[in-house]
Amino acid sequence: MNRKWRSWIPAVVIWAWLLVSLALVKGYPWLNTLWNAVWLLVLLVIAIASAIHVFRHRHETGGFVGYRGVPGWVITLFGGDDSK
Repeated sequence: MNRKWRSWIPAVVIWAWLLVSLALVKGYPWLNTLWNAVWLLVLLVIAIASAIHVFRHRHETGGFVGYRGVPGWVITLFGGDDSK
């Protein structure tokens, strides 16, 4: 499987989970809490990975200002252009 298709897998999983949880939210109100907890966990992982990336690459000046400190997998996950 090439890189282009592998980058779609997380997006498809997230969207499928979102649509299923929207369909089931009236019957299972705890899904809202679970959804919020998972997104907070994702944001925490991204924040920690970004901080580590900044400290490891603190002497590099290349790249876009908005993408400095953001690991490549985060840019790919959220559909950004990671080509520099």
